Order: sequence, then C-alpha cells, then structure tokens
Amino acid sequence: MQDKLAWVTEYTEDIAMWQECQNVVSKCVTFINEQYLFKGASQAMKAEIGDSLQYDKSKEISERLVNFVNESEQLLRDGERLPMSTEILESSFGLFKQLEGQQSKSGFTSLLACFPALLHPTTPEEIKVAFDRVSPTDVHAWIQARFPSTVTSRRQSAYAEYKATIKRATNQPETT
Repeated sequence: MQDKLAWVTEYTEDIAMWQECQNVVSKCVTFINEQYLFKGASQAMKAEIGDSLQYDKSKEISERLVNFVNESEQLLRDGERLPMSTEILESSFGLFKQLEGQQSKSGFTSLLACFPALLHPTTPEEIKVAFDRVSPTDVHAWIQARFPSTVTSRRQSAYAEYKATIKRATNQPETT
C-alpha cells in the first residue's frame, strides 16, 4: 500500500480543506432540503454551519452560501416558506415513473391525477374518505376536462393522418 499510495500524504492538508468545504456544502444542502427558505434562514443556516471553520476556502464557501440564502429570503413575504431544491420534485417524478410503470396499460396522462397523492403521506382512512367523496366517473370527467387529448391519442391521430395521406397519394389516378 505504501508503494502505491504514499503520494497521497503530500495532499493531507488539501484533503482536509476539501473535506471541510464538503462538510459546509453538505450542511447547507441538508438544511435547505429540510427547512426550506424562510425569513431568518440565512442566520439559522449560519448557526448550523458553525464558526469553527479552519480554512479560508471553506469560510469563503460558507459566506457565499449564507449570503445567497440571505438575498433569496429578502424576496419572501412574512411567514412564507419555499423550497430551494428540486430534490423533492425529482423524487416525486421518480415515484410517479414507478407508478406509471406499474400501470403502463392505463396510459401516462390519466395518472397525472395521482401526482398530488405522491406529495402527501396518506392513511387508509384518508383514502376511504376520498373514495367516498369522489367517484370514478368524477375522476374520468376531470381527466377529460383537463387532458382531452393524451400524447398517445395525438400520436395515433398523427399516424392515422399520415396513413390516410399515403393512401390518397398512392391511389391517385395518373395524368398524362
């Protein structure tokens, strides 16, 4: 090991600095993902990072991130709290794709009605109340009103139009 990795010891200080920088970034990402953006978030995030940073580079990163959050929070109204990360959205789309894969014969568009359910944990009791309140007919009517043509139906329509055009073009009488 010493023969192969001895050179790493030359970078001990650099590795420690980059580790501290990574810790600052990780704390900021975790804070924003868990707490979102709110008035006072920059100070709370600064406290989360702490003041025991040893390296100028990690102090600079910390200051820049705290300043960015501070500038962003100035745009909020009192009491407002907003996400600053797309992780929740990306995770929700991952769950939605999984659901879509399980229901592939039903089509993608009609499953959009299920998307909000992925964003809120539901109990069996809440599901029963929802099923009692909204009938399948209501759901189908809502989907038809908001998504009258699906990607699949538009694709089928375009393909049918293409086939009809080809058929007309090949069945034209020749003119001399």
